[in-house]
Amino acid sequence: MTVSDTGLDHTAPSLPHRPPPSAPHHGTAERGARWITAGAVAVGVLNYGYALVLTRLLDVRAFSVFAAGQRVVLAAASVALVALPWVLAQALARAGSEAERGGAIRFTAALGLVSGLVAAGVVALIAGQFAGPATTLMLALATLLMYVTTTTLGWLQGTERLRTLACITVGEAALKFAAGVLLVAVVGLSDTGAVAALGICVLPLVVCWPYRAHAARTVRRPRTRVHRDLGRRVRGIAAVQAMVALVASVDVVLVALLPVADADAASYQASAMLGRVPLFLAGAISTAFFPALSRRGDTNSLTASAVRMYLVIALPVSAVCATVPSAVIGVLFPAEYARMSALLAFAAVSGCAVGALNLAATFSQAVDDFRCVRTQAVGLVLCVAAPLLGWQAGGIIGLAAGSVCGTVPAAALLVGRQMRRRGIGFLARPALLEPLLITAVLIAVRPAPLIWLAVATLAGVRTAARFLGHRGTPPADPNARPAKAAAPHPTAPDGDAARVLRDALWTGTPPPATDDTLRRALTLARRNQVEGHLARAYPEQLADTLAAAESATRDFRDNLAEATDRLRAHGVPAVLIKGDPAGVYTYDNFDLVVPAAQWQDAQQALSGWAVRRETYWLERSTKVLLRPPRGPAAHLHSAVSWFGVPVISADRLLAQAAPDPSCGCLLPEEAAALRIWLAHALFQNLTLNLSELLALRPLLRPDVIARARRHAAREGWQSGFLAALGVATAAVERLDDGDAVPLPVTLPVPVSLRAGAEHARHLAGRGAGRTAAREAALRLPLVVTKTLRGGRS
Repeated sequence: MTVSDTGLDHTAPSLPHRPPPSAPHHGTAERGARWITAGAVAVGVLNYGYALVLTRLLDVRAFSVFAAGQRVVLAAASVALVALPWVLAQALARAGSEAERGGAIRFTAALGLVSGLVAAGVVALIAGQFAGPATTLMLALATLLMYVTTTTLGWLQGTERLRTLACITVGEAALKFAAGVLLVAVVGLSDTGAVAALGICVLPLVVCWPYRAHAARTVRRPRTRVHRDLGRRVRGIAAVQAMVALVASVDVVLVALLPVADADAASYQASAMLGRVPLFLAGAISTAFFPALSRRGDTNSLTASAVRMYLVIALPVSAVCATVPSAVIGVLFPAEYARMSALLAFAAVSGCAVGALNLAATFSQAVDDFRCVRTQAVGLVLCVAAPLLGWQAGGIIGLAAGSVCGTVPAAALLVGRQMRRRGIGFLARPALLEPLLITAVLIAVRPAPLIWLAVATLAGVRTAARFLGHRGTPPADPNARPAKAAAPHPTAPDGDAARVLRDALWTGTPPPATDDTLRRALTLARRNQVEGHLARAYPEQLADTLAAAESATRDFRDNLAEATDRLRAHGVPAVLIKGDPAGVYTYDNFDLVVPAAQWQDAQQALSGWAVRRETYWLERSTKVLLRPPRGPAAHLHSAVSWFGVPVISADRLLAQAAPDPSCGCLLPEEAAALRIWLAHALFQNLTLNLSELLALRPLLRPDVIARARRHAAREGWQSGFLAALGVATAAVERLDDGDAVPLPVTLPVPVSLRAGAEHARHLAGRGAGRTAAREAALRLPLVVTKTLRGGRS
């Protein structure tokens, strides 16, 4: 490849022998979602059965106290049931050693005890306003026990033992049912016995506590930093989840505090329990998807799969709940609950909205986006004000309508934030026709309870079948579509060769291959700049290629060390970009970025080493190629730029670079490396080959993505960064799942054009009008040239 062909050349990273533990798998998340959701359904049946039995065992006043108390406990515990276990699950998903895992478990256990004591005190203060001393004490103890046992939940979730987690949660609900009925009906403890069961039911979590994992020894040196990071995430997730809990419970707490008739309050509480089913379904799906989302971060294909799973089950459930006939309510509930017939429709809409809000909050928590609390705070204000205004205008019915007017905008605000950050693709393509048809039929047959029961049963069976058979096909996401739908290159080798290359390099398990298949795989490997890696996987069959690759790698390391030694002797720092000193290197140049003010000094420092100096006319002011007598040449850059248009300044790159002990040069930090790889694909090659995907794979972590995104926004190409990130992430996920991916992966033409326009506007706004004009003038010819040449470098 020539200078005029490629502009900025690069080196491939070292090849991992197996997929990193951070690689998500849609199948694991979706299977886990089915188990957790099935468990949630079973828990819901047991919980609603428990509530239904209590409506018969308790008078309306005692039931209202029990319902309000349970809601307060769940509101307080929902923070614990997400913040603490989810932080532990995230830490376990991202941990690189047993020591890190053990430290995270101990930290979560200690924090659970301390925060449980605080939460128990808060619950006691609130419950004291509507419950007696004994009931208040039981509510406080139940809250403390729920906090203490959250470590087990996080450990099971983080290790993705989701089937075990589902079984334990079902066991909790069954134990609560049995204990509560025994304490109320046999012992005669009324509402005090009913709420005491909330604490008794967590005993299975004590049995399954991760004692062995807790005993793992931790490394002393990074403990403070690790705990500080865990504490930051606990605070962030707790704040986000607290807002979700407040939105979900504010109306039922208001009902308990306002001067509402006992029968109306009980009807509202029971309606809210039924209407909040989508919230628990969303929580189940969030629990299953959270570890995978935490490992990979901003992935539209994963979020779209979660959204589709939620809509498949939540919309029909809400439709059934909203249309329950009065005769059915009369059979299930005592006469005092007659107002439920008018309240259930509002509760169903509100519950569906709160479930959507919960799912959107999960997406933010997975990528450590805790600033969404501000948006949630606005929604919470609406959820408090609207029910109060509704109560003033129309009593209990007005309060229910006000709850809808608060929760729906609150959910819309958070979903809108996700759309602005991710694009419309994260929503998938919601299949609304079938739920709307089910709703229309249920409304039509509502006057005939038996027919309604038959239709509702069929709708439930149909929904269960769709949910259990769901497969996470990625949505029509403009970011992800290129990787999923890119056409193979005209000279692409056959499937056997592609499979050999994928298995040998991506999974580290080279399959047996004939010489003919390897020859075709080697052709594909050269197009993807990984021929040295393939030769290492088949050292006997590709002995000549391996010998050439090892010779080129030795020359690269020698030349890199000599060049950086000379630069360092002249006081010029240099950052090696798109290269790995420990990797296989088969290219004829490497790239070093030096400070713009020292660019001439750097050339002078290498004048005795290079025998030839070359420049490309479009980049003569920002790049020079210095060729030594033997081995790869050195590309000196005054910035990370393409065709003379700087994207990442050398000063910013140098400020965060770290020295590499093996060669003496500096290497960019992870967020900078991620931006460089994606910018090269976006502004230069319009493709991502396998060597680049291998380099990107370990960088696709939420913390790295968040830092890189912030820097890309300051550099004026945030939208282009997100688009290229979507293409790269989709390709990595497909390779992780074992799918066939045409390589190199092609970026769509509009993405590159929009990125060029976005960056040009940024440069013009910064006063770099000539550079902006250069960017705008060169973008279209570059795209046309690359497209006509098939995107090849």
